[in-house]
Amino acid sequence: MLTLGNDRLSLSVMPDYGARVVALTDLRKGRQWLVTGPQSAQTSEDAVYGAGEAIGWDECFPTVLPCAHPAWAGPLRDHGALWGRKWAVVRAEPHCIETHFETPLFKFVRVLTAQGATVTADYRVSNLGTTPLPYLWSQHCLLATNPGERIVVQGQSPMMAADQPFDWPQHPDRDLRTIGPISEGFAIKAYATAPGGASGGASAAVIGPGGGLRFDWTDLPALGIWLCYGGWPTGNGVHQVALEPTTAMADHLNAAETLAQARVLGPAETHRWSVRLTLTDPDSLNGPDERTLL
Repeated sequence: MLTLGNDRLSLSVMPDYGARVVALTDLRKGRQWLVTGPQSAQTSEDAVYGAGEAIGWDECFPTVLPCAHPAWAGPLRDHGALWGRKWAVVRAEPHCIETHFETPLFKFVRVLTAQGATVTADYRVSNLGTTPLPYLWSQHCLLATNPGERIVVQGQSPMMAADQPFDWPQHPDRDLRTIGPISEGFAIKAYATAPGGASGGASAAVIGPGGGLRFDWTDLPALGIWLCYGGWPTGNGVHQVALEPTTAMADHLNAAETLAQARVLGPAETHRWSVRLTLTDPDSLNGPDERTLL
């Protein structure tokens, strides 16, 4: 286990298990922001990313849902190639942790840096092969939230869920802005694009009386929002929220290609992007007023 942090926050990483971030703690509030639990032993190529696997912060690459693609050697497993695998540690310092995962086809690098109330995740992925590699990536932070807290988004277009467009937060089933209890039995995955394109300028946050967590990103064109208030899995529902900066409005690499949103990494090419996670004060975004958000 590696630990990153300062007097404001603490973050714990397990390099031998997909460099999963298993704790992100607001030290002032004593709040743990990530869904916690034991590590699943089911990490084979045919592993299903179910409730037992759905904890912490993983990286989904080059797909989220399992699929097959001719550019990749063999089928792509549920939630991608990175989670549960052993990553190499490049740097392990009090304020910076750099890890990477490498195969003959690609090298995926993540550098986590802590400064004040912010953790910056800088990413880069390189094609080590001789043919182009299409991919999608999604940050997969499963957040431990409380009923009554609110979700706010900025710089996002009208959203889409199950091929149904809607304007945030007014989905036909409910107002998505307010987090519900586990007894609600509700679950939805929604997507939006950032109107500013790949240059960034978008953000999403959970806010409430116990403090907040805001995501800001650059060089990413889309956002996924996963809301689960006991609606998944069937018969044993969990309570979790994920705000997912991503490269595509899809969880499936082939679907991302159909939408012309799959990124293509050429031979010897490297792509870079970053996401910032910032702890905020109670009921505050430390930025634009909530009334200005979509």
